[in-house]
Amino acid sequence: MTRFTPLLFALAALGTAATAQERIETAPVETADAFAQAARSATGLPDPLPLVAGIEAADNGVWACASCHGDQGQGTQNVPRLAGLPAGYIAKQLHDYREGTREDGNMRFVADQLSEDEILALALYYEKLDTAPSSRAELGGDLERGRKLALRGDWEVDLPSCFSCHGGSGWGVGQSFPPIAGQQPAYTHEQLAAWQGETRRNSPLGLMHSVARSMSDADMRAVADYLATLPPPQPADTSR
Repeated sequence: MTRFTPLLFALAALGTAATAQERIETAPVETADAFAQAARSATGLPDPLPLVAGIEAADNGVWACASCHGDQGQGTQNVPRLAGLPAGYIAKQLHDYREGTREDGNMRFVADQLSEDEILALALYYEKLDTAPSSRAELGGDLERGRKLALRGDWEVDLPSCFSCHGGSGWGVGQSFPPIAGQQPAYTHEQLAAWQGETRRNSPLGLMHSVARSMSDADMRAVADYLATLPPPQPADTSR
């Protein structure tokens, strides 16, 4: 049974005739759930493949997603895996790059060039993409320490387990807590350092800022390497 909230009622009231920009702006809060609902209710979204495949096919000159994230959204090194991430999470991150709560010059440029409909189309595309695992431990982290942190945390340093928010297999929970299993380890390590250094400031309720402040660099490498050894999530079932 669907649980209706004020946010869902507000989005439903907008109707499918509204533009993506209107759907987002009218939502009470620009949360990952709001973006997911906007994407699900959208009609007439553009074909995302020109944006994914190559700049020569894109009318607005945006860099091809595949040029950095791989032709199957698999990611590499410090470029994240996009395949299987929730649509609402992806859309919100692109907005956060625009607003500066995530700092990356390249992604800021890309996000600034995309229309709202293009953002939603890309988010839905990557959410459904089924891509084989490609990550592996490569940072020299202590895998047993990483496993402990992922499964149980370390309360001696006030560090909760990764899976307490990101799900028992690291496959994510809802739209705001993304899959972390099978993610590229250099990217995971880089993001933990960014939260610790406050160059990334878009964690729900500041949760990841608190987590990262409790971690040493060795712990960041350990958990990033351990998560890279796990199977990535299956594509989201959006039919229900």
